[in-house]
Amino acid sequence: MNMLTENTEQLLFKIAHCPFLSYKEKWVLANEQIGNLAERTQSAVPLRRLTDKKKASFLRYESKLPIMQLNEAYHSKGIVYHSIFSPAYPEQLKHIFAPPLVLFLKGNESNLKLPMIGVVGARECSPYSKEVLQAILPTLIEEKVGIVSGLAKGVDGLAHQNTISLGGRTIGVVGTGLDYYYPSENKELQMRMERTQLVLSEYPLGTPPRRHHFPERNRIISGLSKGVVVIEAKSRSGSLITARIALEEGRDVFAVPGAITNPLSSGCHELLKDGALLCTDGNSILNEWIQ
Repeated sequence: MNMLTENTEQLLFKIAHCPFLSYKEKWVLANEQIGNLAERTQSAVPLRRLTDKKKASFLRYESKLPIMQLNEAYHSKGIVYHSIFSPAYPEQLKHIFAPPLVLFLKGNESNLKLPMIGVVGARECSPYSKEVLQAILPTLIEEKVGIVSGLAKGVDGLAHQNTISLGGRTIGVVGTGLDYYYPSENKELQMRMERTQLVLSEYPLGTPPRRHHFPERNRIISGLSKGVVVIEAKSRSGSLITARIALEEGRDVFAVPGAITNPLSSGCHELLKDGALLCTDGNSILNEWIQ
């Protein structure tokens, strides 16, 4: 690694840790500081400028950031990180809007090499979600498709658990630093995935759960995936946000139909009316990809 690359990596590491910049503002700052970052990474980025006040605040912040201690903390917790310039950074993720400048990972990075399908759905899901996952996942796992989800309550947790029980590979994308376990009921699952699967985040150590992190997290689920399947979702749910991000990024969007009287299927029916692909089993996804 040459000195220029070392300096660039360190700058991105510092920007990623800055708590008062949004992910879009981090991109704007990095683009200004490094120059032609968007072209060099072939990424779509926000077209805006950062205020002089925020630039000055960042300069004060970065001058006090304890880089050595942070690196020791990541190492002690078994966490690695890759900037967008790293060969280990997932190629497909680079091409979403404002991709993470730095990814923090814990677990088996080889999971990133598989073709992935994002699985999302309601936190307060019904038993129907479990039946649907049991119908969809075995075929996908048999064909070496990995499962990406958000380690949330409901469909996310079920998707991870079922994938593991079937001997498949799964990635959890969280909306916190990797020293947090949220929701608490999935702590054991997340710890297991850190040992045998993969958990990743764009948020540095010490970042607690915040409401706006979860829509931001959704773009990474979509970005890692070739397509996204929505299992159960109400109208205006977070799962629909993920689906619409996926459409904007050119990913396939699949939706599982349900009873017309079930509010948890209303979001899926909206997606189907808007042109999402019908998903009734694993082959619904595989056949679309083979075409």
